[in-house]
Amino acid sequence: MEYETILKLFSLVYIIVMMALDFWIFSLILRREYVRVKGLLILLSIVLIMGFESLALARLNVLLFILGLLLVLVPLFSSFIIVDYTINVSRNWKYGLLLSSVIVFDELAMGYLYGSYFNPLPNPLLTAVNNPAYGAMMLGDAIFFLYILRRRSIMEFAMTTFAISMAFMPSLYLMDRMLEFTMSLLTSFFMIINIVLLYLTEMRMLTFQGQLVAISLSLFNLLMMLGLTFFASFSGLHFLTLSMIASMVWYFFLVFYNVPAKKISPKPFLFLVLVNLTELAMGFGESVLGFNLTNSLFVNMMNGEMMGSRMMRSPFNNPFWWLFPINPLTMITMTIMKYNLLSKLVMVPFMTVMTTTMAPFYVIMMGAEMSYLVYERFKKVKTRYLKAWTLGILTGIPIFVVLIPYYTNYYIFGMSGMIFPVTLTPFIISLVVIALFSTLFGRGVYCNIVCMSAHMWSNVFYEQFSAKKSSKVWDYLRWIFLVPMIVAFYLYVMNQLGKINLSIDPLNFYGMFTLNYIWWFFYFLTPVFGVYSCARQGWCGFGTLTGIFNKVLFKIRAKDVYACKECVSKACDASCPVKIPISSDISAKGYSNRISCIGCAKCVDSCDNLEIVNVLTILKNRESKSF
Repeated sequence: MEYETILKLFSLVYIIVMMALDFWIFSLILRREYVRVKGLLILLSIVLIMGFESLALARLNVLLFILGLLLVLVPLFSSFIIVDYTINVSRNWKYGLLLSSVIVFDELAMGYLYGSYFNPLPNPLLTAVNNPAYGAMMLGDAIFFLYILRRRSIMEFAMTTFAISMAFMPSLYLMDRMLEFTMSLLTSFFMIINIVLLYLTEMRMLTFQGQLVAISLSLFNLLMMLGLTFFASFSGLHFLTLSMIASMVWYFFLVFYNVPAKKISPKPFLFLVLVNLTELAMGFGESVLGFNLTNSLFVNMMNGEMMGSRMMRSPFNNPFWWLFPINPLTMITMTIMKYNLLSKLVMVPFMTVMTTTMAPFYVIMMGAEMSYLVYERFKKVKTRYLKAWTLGILTGIPIFVVLIPYYTNYYIFGMSGMIFPVTLTPFIISLVVIALFSTLFGRGVYCNIVCMSAHMWSNVFYEQFSAKKSSKVWDYLRWIFLVPMIVAFYLYVMNQLGKINLSIDPLNFYGMFTLNYIWWFFYFLTPVFGVYSCARQGWCGFGTLTGIFNKVLFKIRAKDVYACKECVSKACDASCPVKIPISSDISAKGYSNRISCIGCAKCVDSCDNLEIVNVLTILKNRESKSF
């Protein structure tokens, strides 16, 4: 057996044994409520020796090992000099930080040992992190510390999935493109689970500890996803590597130090901004990485070289073309090359947000996260109608974002244009279908089942941002916002019929600019504008159009109008996210059926005296005198 092979095998065995010893040492510390400082320093000295041994083996340098021995003598001698006393490590942040730093150093050293023999990179830090052994250590840490802590709250599971998502980061598996692609999907899977758990942590853990975990892990997720974006776009590993190391230190700190659990007010706005930025960075980075990897794996060589990053759309012989149909980076690069400096300031941010939010990967990611939060809402609602409507949201989104090409023939919060070409006929059919069902069942058929933007507001987390009041100004401005949509519709039809020839599809531009760009600013500022700002402020022209059909059959009706007139609580008004004066409408007419109503039925859930009237009510012969 060759000398190098022996060293490789020995390094693997050494890493496994040292990880087992690490787990034993830290279990000794964590299983005890109080430990003696001298014993703790001796254990840390052993861990440091193991780290320097790993570095010495990686470099085959005896002097490095001797230097390590000299350095670790400091805590060892300190244990003999200082006065011994007991401490609670989990309640002392200084020792928590010390333990975190020591274990990260040891695992970086072992990662460097593996990387030096199996996957050496130009930079020692890059070599230490970007290899499968490092991922295996993170996975082992996540499982071991979840087991050893024996706490099973949402917060602990959020921390565990945070560590697991790092274990599958694609930059750790650069030796094989298929492996790298597979791991990128696994990273996304666990990151999505982690984000959902952070949402729940932020909502349910109203303590300093819970809020710190939710907000801090969201911040480190953002840093790692920005690093992933740089890695996918420019093959740069430094940002991602440093963000992973910082994330590791913080993860271990949260493991070792029991943050005080005093009651505090939640910080949803800060959390919301960090999570949304993380989702955008993740959507962009994974779309670019997935596009490049799948096309390099499955697209045939052309003219002796891979088409790769110069491609804009995935060809159909790529089996993952439906998930990564476009390359956002290529589209942004073309925008930079096409426009002057002033135009770039406008177009580059637009293209960045638009190409990210139009990517099917992003839609699936956001749909998965929001669907679970919708399910949490389903468990809370009382009325059978609203339970059925909530289930309609869960089943409707994955179906209709694919099948109904509304608003644009290319894409808008759905994948219709990505999966099959959409021309004038299916586009008109989709409009007729939406108009018909909005007439029969109300605007909610569009706003709560078909439209992804409303879906992202119709859940247990975002409902806390319902607006406090409304303004009649928007009742008039919504008609102004309807004009550009009608113009875009008209120009699109004329262009499709060959009456005019436009270089830019007006419907695509209007739809993407409105719902893939403008909407995003309102989404980020949900705590300021409230949920359903598209309906409340009326800037969604298509929502206003479908809202007109509310006036035909759909109504919020009072079973006993006199009871509404005598009502003091006005729970229906308080529950309405659009802030329609439902009580005033009912007192005047016996029902409410405004264009801005999005059919969420929260008013019905808040008051037993209200009911929904639609075509089903009529068919059951329950229509009121108003019909």
